[in-house]
Amino acid sequence: MRIRGLLGVGGLVLGLVVSGVQPAEAVTTNQVQFDLAGMAYLGFGDVDGATGPKTTAAVKAFQTDRCLDDDGVVGAMTTAELDAQVTKVQQAVGADPDGEFGPATETAVKTWQGAHSLTQTGQADAATMTAMGITRVKDCTPPPPGVLAAAIVQIAQQETANPARNHEIGGYNCNYYTTALGLSGTGAHCSNGWKTQAWCADFGKWVWNLAGAKTTYVTSYYSSFKTYGQNYGTWHTGSPQPGDAIVFSYGHVGLVVSATSSSVTYISGNTSNPATGNDDALLQKTVSRSYSAIMGYASPVAR
Repeated sequence: MRIRGLLGVGGLVLGLVVSGVQPAEAVTTNQVQFDLAGMAYLGFGDVDGATGPKTTAAVKAFQTDRCLDDDGVVGAMTTAELDAQVTKVQQAVGADPDGEFGPATETAVKTWQGAHSLTQTGQADAATMTAMGITRVKDCTPPPPGVLAAAIVQIAQQETANPARNHEIGGYNCNYYTTALGLSGTGAHCSNGWKTQAWCADFGKWVWNLAGAKTTYVTSYYSSFKTYGQNYGTWHTGSPQPGDAIVFSYGHVGLVVSATSSSVTYISGNTSNPATGNDDALLQKTVSRSYSAIMGYASPVAR
């Protein structure tokens, strides 16, 4: 489990992003740059511990290659991809597979390159990764219509059936999804290391992201899904489809599972739980499509 500095602008560390759910040592901007340099998105001479335009551009290039939202921010998903790619390189060259590119990995890459008639730069560039059998650039072709929606519904249903994280654990509003997104939370520390805040939007964003949808414009606020739909041109007030976000005027959002001419079934987090009387669970519910609190729906857009 590791924590990386969340790279912002102007060389500032704007926050912390958790890779996992337990506290861990801080990983500096310097380490993020070393990881990027180790895969030739930066030069080793660019590792200076300060986030500027060059580092942001390198992050965006890496995100594009890995089919992530190219916002230039090293969040939870980008951190996971960096760790995974560096680990693959380390495994290929026989270095300690700790997911952190450093001098020892650089030396091991040079040795490996020399043994395979490649220029000994110490960087796992495109040619080196190809020779290693590591996919550097993912196929980002959007899924066919319906595939994204099916993935969203499947993931949401799997999470609902997962007792390890389908409810709050460790205190009020303590939930897995805020934590998995690498957010700092807004309340007191949870006893199990999770983060705490109202989490219906965090659940929706986590599922959409995992399924392969763009999540730009989606924040921890329920209304951000309306903003998302308006910005992408997918906001609508009728004909809900599986995978859509359903937005309620009382400050809540869920993910549509199915709909008929008269009702809509959805799954949402931070939801009223009959078993406890609290808004503390991930549950599936059905409401009338004429329910006055339904503001509308936002359809996801594939990455």
